[in-house]
Amino acid sequence: MPTNEQRAERADKAITKYGTDELQTNLVDLLADAMHWCDHNGEDFHFALAQACRHYINELNDDQQDERRMS
Repeated sequence: MPTNEQRAERADKAITKYGTDELQTNLVDLLADAMHWCDHNGEDFHFALAQACRHYINELNDDQQDERRMS
């Protein structure tokens, strides 16, 4: 299972390769294009975003639990 640092590095690679603009612009373009992709494929972007937020919170909590176990 990847660590949160590995997840951030994976996202950094994708965002960096997504375009030739500043990283923030690439991120916004990626998210906007993901919305278009959802429309095109009959997916609910906001549902996916809410699910991603839940995953993010769970991953943060898992990371904090790991830190407590190491103490």
